Amino acid sequence: MEKLDDIFPKSKSVDYLQTSLDKRLGPPQSYDETNLVLQLGSNDPDRLKVCVEHAVQSYSFREINLNCGCPAIESGGASTYGASLMKQPQLTGLLVDSVKRGLEAGISSESDRPNVSVKCRIGLFDDAEQMRPLEEGDYNYLKEYITTIHSAGANHVVLHARPAILSGLSPVKNRIIPTLDYDFVRSIATDFEGKVDITLNGGITKLTQLKTLQSDESSPISTYMAGRWTLRRPLDLVGVEALAKDESSASLIETNTISTALENYIDYTLSMTTLPSHKQRFTTADLCLPLYLVAEQLKDDWDYDEEDNPSQDAPLLSYDEIESLYDVIRDGIIHLQDCHNKGGKKAKNSNNVYKQISTSIKCLAGTKVVNKWKRNRAEL
Repeated sequence: MEKLDDIFPKSKSVDYLQTSLDKRLGPPQSYDETNLVLQLGSNDPDRLKVCVEHAVQSYSFREINLNCGCPAIESGGASTYGASLMKQPQLTGLLVDSVKRGLEAGISSESDRPNVSVKCRIGLFDDAEQMRPLEEGDYNYLKEYITTIHSAGANHVVLHARPAILSGLSPVKNRIIPTLDYDFVRSIATDFEGKVDITLNGGITKLTQLKTLQSDESSPISTYMAGRWTLRRPLDLVGVEALAKDESSASLIETNTISTALENYIDYTLSMTTLPSHKQRFTTADLCLPLYLVAEQLKDDWDYDEEDNPSQDAPLLSYDEIESLYDVIRDGIIHLQDCHNKGGKKAKNSNNVYKQISTSIKCLAGTKVVNKWKRNRAEL
């Protein structure tokens, strides 16, 4: 998600915007993505239109999404975008219209334009003391809100199946404490069936749960979204892809999909770190983070005990496969250390590959950074 005030401040020109996009997406001439969604947070229709117009002239996106779901203003969350916009349906409609007009100005062919979508909550309360079960009035408000943004040009709405608390709860607690209500989302999807695609977001944490949701052929929900689950357990994307293709996850593993993906990513990190400093888009820590997240999942799966974790899915990988992937990551980290001339500390137990990887990543990214990753991952 990109806040408009960060990538295109009021005092800056479109040249500044282009530089901001370059830093995040790379130079337009080397950009080859076709399936990205650009999510923007703003309450300024005029600047939003200019931003969208310029962005789609330089890059291709599958969808432009307006963030109307980030909560918790007083605890460091959104004050000029996000869930606060749900209190202003007309302004939200103007913002959606601005996105639509930006696409029309930036791309002449209607068939080539990205979709326009909005991500929001199923309800909102000003503070935690007001929080209560959602009622018919809340449903009618959300229905009118979606009607307004659909009329303005949005054909897809991502609904986080919890209400937002605008103050009194941190962003982390806003993802945990408000009660999930999937039936609320299903009812909205029924009311807008054939008009607006509804994606259910929130609380999806494992493959068996996703499979159960997808197997309900009577559900009017178009698609499902999970963000933090796949940050905590990135290798579960193998299973997600298998579900999408209606195949067994084992068939993907047998073709070394994970190992190949890791090797390709390591090759990419090495190519990035050998660039001149003025051409580098990512810090060493940025490049190490995905490897850290994969290593943490492998450790969790190695230590998995069904009796201790009855609510969790069994690991997709065998012990032999986990060991093989550990070796791929360890070898990649060694190459990264060589590029940075950091031999790193040797773990006390040389047979503990996880400890070797953890120590080496701390050497590359910094102990404080890795400890922050560990805290953040615990909140996912």
